Amino acid sequence: MEDTEKSTFGGRDDMCYYTLRQTLTNLRKMNNRQRRVALLLDGGTGEELFRRNVPDDRKIWSATALVHPEYHDILEQVHVSFLQSGSNFITTNSYGVVPGVGFNEQEIECYTNQAGVIARQAVTKFMSSTRSDNNFNDRGMQQQQVFVLGSLGPLVESYRPDLILPHPEGSKVYRQMCQSLAPHVDAFLGETMSSVAESLQVLDAVASLGPQEQRPLFISYTLDSKGNFRDGKELPIGIREMLDHWKSKYRQAEVSAVLFNCCLPEAITMALQRIRSDKDLVSLLNESGILLGAYANRLTHIDAGWSLQESESPQSLREDLDEEQYWEDFVSRWINEHGVQLIGGCCGIRPSHIAHIRNKLRDSELHESELS
Repeated sequence: MEDTEKSTFGGRDDMCYYTLRQTLTNLRKMNNRQRRVALLLDGGTGEELFRRNVPDDRKIWSATALVHPEYHDILEQVHVSFLQSGSNFITTNSYGVVPGVGFNEQEIECYTNQAGVIARQAVTKFMSSTRSDNNFNDRGMQQQQVFVLGSLGPLVESYRPDLILPHPEGSKVYRQMCQSLAPHVDAFLGETMSSVAESLQVLDAVASLGPQEQRPLFISYTLDSKGNFRDGKELPIGIREMLDHWKSKYRQAEVSAVLFNCCLPEAITMALQRIRSDKDLVSLLNESGILLGAYANRLTHIDAGWSLQESESPQSLREDLDEEQYWEDFVSRWINEHGVQLIGGCCGIRPSHIAHIRNKLRDSELHESELS
């Protein structure tokens, strides 16, 4: 599909999708010009829900806000709070809607769709309030670009490459989730992938979708403390393996970005250093049109055999990752030294962190205004 071609999904002209493709193209051009421009992801939706008194169910986790209608408004408010903080992307709260916690096919379809509906409602509410903001209009400021990412998380357990489903079974579930999300999202996000094998299930699912359901795909990996995949595979080897499979078997999928998330920010820095030192890999990513992204969590170290349902309480948060520390020690370096162009946060990263990053980016003229 050419960059100038518009797409129609579900019988409607999807200008958000068109705008996203144009925006990603412009990001790539900026990267090639050695001019770093970044767009903002959101932060940790689940932890933010719990801060706002949604019960922290240690089985279905953030899906509580979907299963119980009384929490739908709070979920929408969380999405809006990240948009108000400057996020260009919000992510559907579909991460926990998976068979590993007991959801059946009908429930997965229902709650995944609901997650998409609520995210899109949040965008509509935010955009409406922004357009009606007279102060905003009087200042002549550009309308904030806003997109929705459809979350596709681990189907059994986070951080556990030893527990992933067999490939045919996993890709079938992901395909169902994609079909439920497609009417509401601008791109799919396979996130917290612990191994290449896990991400290939997402790739297979997206590649198998019909033309009306296709969306750009972001693939995000969680890393061990050494900056490798959770199954121990070295990072450069694994990324090459994923790209090889994509180009040889799943080319119908539109892979647009490789990201790292839900792990120590120090691990992400190590991963990015490995990529930067591998000139052939850098060239391969650039030639493939792959953007880099990062959104770390604030959690303390998680043991290799961790299980959500077996944990008695939420993982504690680090005290050394406030807004300025996250920016100064990690985010600014990811952007300026490693060319990361999609930036946000995962568990424990709050709207205040995103707002701080937005302000720093604007101060350094590295924000979205250059993409228009």
